Amino acid sequence: MRPLAVAGVLAVAVGLLAALDRGIAAAISPTSAVVTLLGVLGLVQGVRYANARRDRRRLPTDPGEPERRAPAAVPGSDLDERIARVASAAPGSYRDRRDLRDRVREVAVDAVTRDRNCSAAAAAAAVDDGTWTDDPAAAAFFDSRSTYPLRIRLSAGIRGRSNYWYGLRAAVDEIGRIQGGAA
Repeated sequence: MRPLAVAGVLAVAVGLLAALDRGIAAAISPTSAVVTLLGVLGLVQGVRYANARRDRRRLPTDPGEPERRAPAAVPGSDLDERIARVASAAPGSYRDRRDLRDRVREVAVDAVTRDRNCSAAAAAAAVDDGTWTDDPAAAAFFDSRSTYPLRIRLSAGIRGRSNYWYGLRAAVDEIGRIQGGAA
């Protein structure tokens, strides 16, 4: 065994004996010489470790490849994609447009029911005949008898959007306005 290891084992053994028997602890009273000796021994050990570190090569650590987060689903993104697909100027599926119109109509009926404090049947009648809003594009979105205003039809033709897109946007904006006023 190395001499320092032997000294360490002896110091621990004497410390344990001193803790168990007070007579041994009284025999080893820490005088200023003992405390100074321990301080010098600690200083020498610190210098020894510092010298050992001085000769080592310093290499930067490689943090490795960072973890990648799994993409999280964004609430409403499926509806946004569906609206973009259905409301494009390209001819789409009539069923998809009808399903989306029915879904928005249900929300509009609920909003009108809460806003006007009326029955669901009265709100559905108002939505169907276009009296639920002052916006002609939003009214035309649900009312099959009315047509979109001329400015909407011209804008749709110039910008390459469908009348359906403008009507959907106007209906959703109107529902938001009604619900915002009720909240």
